[in-house]
Amino acid sequence: MDFQKLKDEARVGHISEDYVDFLKHRTITEILDSTTPRGANALWAYASFLNKLGISPDNYPLYINMLGSNNRYAIDVLLSGHEPERYLDCVAPNPFIVKSTFETFAELKSNEIYEKSLRVFLGFLYKVYTSSAEGYQLYPVTISEVNSLGKFLDESQDQDWPLNRGILDVLGAVADLDTPHETDIDKRNVAAQAGRIRSDYFDHKRTLKQSITEVILEKAKDPQFGIPPERIYG
Repeated sequence: MDFQKLKDEARVGHISEDYVDFLKHRTITEILDSTTPRGANALWAYASFLNKLGISPDNYPLYINMLGSNNRYAIDVLLSGHEPERYLDCVAPNPFIVKSTFETFAELKSNEIYEKSLRVFLGFLYKVYTSSAEGYQLYPVTISEVNSLGKFLDESQDQDWPLNRGILDVLGAVADLDTPHETDIDKRNVAAQAGRIRSDYFDHKRTLKQSITEVILEKAKDPQFGIPPERIYG
């Protein structure tokens, strides 16, 4: 679709439905990415609207995008009244959500994801990969994606810390792909990497740096989770 042509036509009053849809999408994207107080106000109001609307199998992509904003203030109001780990239970597992989840992981540094967002994503990933073979058939997770999940393990916390427990459970499910009769080399390799990350976490003589590169494990100096709205309305 030639959006420049649509823009040129709009300047002389020829407004198409495609152009209006483009403007709506661009505006919402700018709100999700905004770092200004005015943008934070709009983002919080949008999240509040989505919370009241309610997530469903028809509109869930809007909620995935909001979770990916990593803005704690918007995500808090989005999830208000919900248990994060079960937030996506109303949606059948599908490749779009898994791919979006790993894309969000890849964009953030190892200490940069908002806890509630991570809890939502972990709950969903465990649901997908608890039956490892079916999960892999739905979405064949890669080694780089496994690394982007494993980097969020907090080595200063024990294995029963809820976020570590959730990550380890998903990694364990992926590691189960390596069965004695498995012939798919990609599947066995990704399973082995998930197993290595778990082993390095559990072995007090080793660290995650043995299985994940320092670049991936890099931490943000001052992790930010969005700016607050200027005013919160009840």
